[in-house]
Amino acid sequence: MVDPSKASESAPSGPFARSQRVPARFTSRDVGSFFLVLMGLGIMATALVLNPWTGRLVWGVAVIDKRDVLTGYAITSLLLGGLIVYLGSRIGRQTDGRGDGVALLLVLVSLLVLADRLLLVNFGLPLWIHDPVLHYRHRPNAIRTLARAGRPNDRIEINAWGHHDTDFPEAKPEGEFRGLMIGDSVTMGDQLIYDETFSAQLERMLREEDPRFASYQIINTGVHGYATYQEVEILRESLRFAPDFVAIGFCMNDLTEPSVVARGFEKADRDYHHVVSTTSPLQGFFLNETGFGRLVQELRSRSTSLNAERMSELDGVRSVARADRTDPRWREVWDWVLRDLEEMYSIARSADAETALLIFPFTFQLLDESARMPQAILTEHARRHGVPVLDFTGPFADRIYADRELLALLRERGFSNDRIERIFGDETRRYFLDNDHLTPAGHEVVARA
Repeated sequence: MVDPSKASESAPSGPFARSQRVPARFTSRDVGSFFLVLMGLGIMATALVLNPWTGRLVWGVAVIDKRDVLTGYAITSLLLGGLIVYLGSRIGRQTDGRGDGVALLLVLVSLLVLADRLLLVNFGLPLWIHDPVLHYRHRPNAIRTLARAGRPNDRIEINAWGHHDTDFPEAKPEGEFRGLMIGDSVTMGDQLIYDETFSAQLERMLREEDPRFASYQIINTGVHGYATYQEVEILRESLRFAPDFVAIGFCMNDLTEPSVVARGFEKADRDYHHVVSTTSPLQGFFLNETGFGRLVQELRSRSTSLNAERMSELDGVRSVARADRTDPRWREVWDWVLRDLEEMYSIARSADAETALLIFPFTFQLLDESARMPQAILTEHARRHGVPVLDFTGPFADRIYADRELLALLRERGFSNDRIERIFGDETRRYFLDNDHLTPAGHEVVARA
């Protein structure tokens, strides 16, 4: 009988013993599982690099402009990385290979989505979103810096309604007086923070100087580049705020901007807002809200510089400023614009809201009275419809060219308007940022009027 304690001593040794052991080895599934888990962890780790907090080290205060896309990338990378880790661990536990194709497809889709979010971090998202009816509108709750205006520490803040304004309730509180400002970038306050706009300044003036109402709310619905047909829709949807009065801001480029000619007057292949227009919401989302869509826009972007575009716009305004209502170049445009204004007057009247037309000039019109044909046409049209007009051409001319003796002397000596404008340049820059947009002091003139 063999002693069990000595069984190990009698056990086979040498090559026979090695042949009885099961060798430890990795299968191809184990290797694939390991690399998938490693890939997923690596993707999740990128969230530590690309996020709003570490992004400040790269972009400084301008990280505010990319906060939304950086947040989106960080969340997406954590979710997709976690999904890939999970798939990797599942593959390692399976032996029959079922679901491998589905797992591979999910990995490829995840990497595609991640690449899209990475492109979006590079390009960023503009202040505007696509709208199938309006072409574009402000991105609700967006925050962007004024870095392009040389003010990186100041911000444009869009409220939940898509306005360059503070938040306010939809229902008008009892005893509140509400005004509605309709218009383009001049009304919106291009290159300004909200507190500097004439909407905000008017609201403060009323609150401080007029005790007739319990509270005041002046709603700024202005959007860069909006034409009158877009303003009609904005007015219609803004009646839910129950305004007591409506002020329609009109700038001369409302007659010439691409958003006007896009209605069919001419070929409009320019867009200042990095938003591709389409009637399909799905296509609009892909082209405007995804990284690949932004890449397509970048590849198709025009080569014309922004300065060249502004010069082209200015040439158009100079042309329409001297043309009468019957000029064949502008007759159809005027038909559309005046029809839109009539519709806005009617909409406001149906809501029992008082209406006023605000006319904002280009700086070259301040000296050249022969270039004020649009002001005359708009004023006559508004008065025919019982709408009061505030034309700011005269008030700004009076302030900028207040030194009448110097102005008369320069004209006697044959100075051209361009030379006179340069001589009075400091006064012009006090009220105007460029050819048509107003400084905070210019907005104060409007609010006070």
